[in-house]
Amino acid sequence: NKIALGHHGDDAIQTLLLNFIHAGQMKAMPARYFSAERHIHVIRPLMGSLEHDIASLASAKKFPILPCNLCGTQPDAQRAKVRMLIDAVEALSPDAKKNMMNAMGDIRPSHLLDVGLREACGMDGATGIVVDPKRASLVKGYQESTQQQNGDNNDFALS
Repeated sequence: NKIALGHHGDDAIQTLLLNFIHAGQMKAMPARYFSAERHIHVIRPLMGSLEHDIASLASAKKFPILPCNLCGTQPDAQRAKVRMLIDAVEALSPDAKKNMMNAMGDIRPSHLLDVGLREACGMDGATGIVVDPKRASLVKGYQESTQQQNGDNNDFALS
């Protein structure tokens, strides 16, 4: 009851930007999930790789490339426009796609506006100050602060 899809890092970046722009959500595509409706596990084993790297390996190994025309290949499609946006960002920083991939796995809830996410991560929803160190310790970037501005050594913060 598993299906493997060929989505890769570029697809995740494009989906993230499409959701930013058109849905107002910070949401990409998971590398793995379970579809309860269909009773199937979906995996995307190439999610951690960028399209260029996959194409280079395929060329070196002489693997055939099967073209995909399911989404984003139409000239007026939103995905094609987002690809142009990503190309422009890469012109500013050649590591932009790699950094965007890293950023999707390095979320800092204390620096975002999602009150529910902050609370779920053991932080005060309004301020982002850690109120539950045990839960907050599971969040990337958590560190015990040596001293807060108020001078209380028992406070915690996320960097």
